[in-house]
Amino acid sequence: MDAKKTYIVVLWDGSEQAENAFRHALRMDKRTAFAVLIMWMVRKRKFLESKAEFDAGVASEQEALRQVAERLNGQYGLLPEYVVKSGDVRSCIAEVLEEYSCSIIVSPEEYSFPKGVVVNVVKEFSSSSDIEVPLLVANNAPRHDNASIEVVVPLEYDPEFKDAVEGIVSLSRTYGCNFNFMKPILSDGQLKKELVSNIYFAKQVLDDNHIVYGIKSASKETDFIEEVYDFASSIEANYILSMSLNYGLYRKNPKYANAPFIWVNPHKRRYRSFN
Repeated sequence: MDAKKTYIVVLWDGSEQAENAFRHALRMDKRTAFAVLIMWMVRKRKFLESKAEFDAGVASEQEALRQVAERLNGQYGLLPEYVVKSGDVRSCIAEVLEEYSCSIIVSPEEYSFPKGVVVNVVKEFSSSSDIEVPLLVANNAPRHDNASIEVVVPLEYDPEFKDAVEGIVSLSRTYGCNFNFMKPILSDGQLKKELVSNIYFAKQVLDDNHIVYGIKSASKETDFIEEVYDFASSIEANYILSMSLNYGLYRKNPKYANAPFIWVNPHKRRYRSFN
């Protein structure tokens, strides 16, 4: 791998869902000159496990991943680069982000480690504020072959939403995404004030960056999440983008369990010392 390249990183566990995630990465790759990197993650060496035994296992996984890359190239016409990392989801992603320039992470919702350990990727992602690249989660193959990537963004009153705006600018510039915002109806005066502040901020940033967008208002105060999904379906959106803090809200209804999302983490606040 080349430290000078920019990568689209796919979390690969050999499942059908991981291959579908790879297909989403291919769609993103068509709009850039980025390379695709598939990453296989294994658990760290156990206390009583010999280093030689562990290293042999990693070498075996590396060879298996090489064969996967060759198969994907034959099937989809793109030869991904590949890497095996040991650790949990957060540490493996952090290590890759430190070593390489990465634009976006693409993954199935759950990742299966060897020996049957299954981890929810979004929950792991959201618990690490150090990961500031977006996470695209998709279990199923891409449904809509739109000329552009259509993304629905529910407007939020949380101050962290301003961090999502930065991600929206980057996704628009890099992948040519079209953004369709949806504004909730709120009755609480303070929340309405915070929402207006976020909308003003988003408009200012998007207009300054010459990004075309649309804003649609919800039709009622209740069932905003349902309206978001209905709106996304009506325009055949490819993804819904939200802060990872809202994962539980959007996954509450099991009928939307496989809806493809782009999740953005709140940025880690860095405080300056005045001592």
